[in-house]
Order: sequence, then structure tokens, then C-alpha cells
Amino acid sequence: MAALFAWFGSQWLIRPSAVGQGDVKLAGVLGLYLGWLGSAAWVLGVLATAVLGAAVSGALLAARRAGRASAIPYGPFMLAGTLVAVLVHAP
Repeated sequence: MAALFAWFGSQWLIRPSAVGQGDVKLAGVLGLYLGWLGSAAWVLGVLATAVLGAAVSGALLAARRAGRASAIPYGPFMLAGTLVAVLVHAP
């Protein structure tokens, strides 16, 4: 929990316009749950979040539905990445 909260919190401190405080708070909660499932689930959740966010953002850019300066919410990708990790690592 602390690692994911610190990661998103430091991003928010460096560039508040890029990451919202809601994402920082959500990262702490999701990090707590992923950490409870184990380190492998935590790593998979973080990687799945980044891959899903990058894939959808790339598709939006390629389809010209968004530009480089467009704001794309990251919370749904955080939830989806956590869901992937939970489905793979849940007992």
C-alpha cells in the first residue's frame, strides 16, 4: 500500500496537473488489496494498469479521438489492472 501510494503521491507532488488526488487515494487502497494477495499480484496489477492505460491512450491517439494534450482519466485503468491481478491471483 505504502509503495503504490508513495509512487502516485510523488507524481502528484511533481506535476499536480498530470495525476489527480483521487488517483493517489485510489492507489493506496488498491495497493493495500494487491499487497494482501502477494507481491506477484501487486506487480501484475501495476503492470496491467500501465499496459491497459497505454493501449487505450494509443488507440485514442491513433483514431484521432484525443490529442497529446488531452486529459484521459487514469482511475478506470487502475481498477481494471487490479481486477486483472485479482482474477489471476485470487485463491
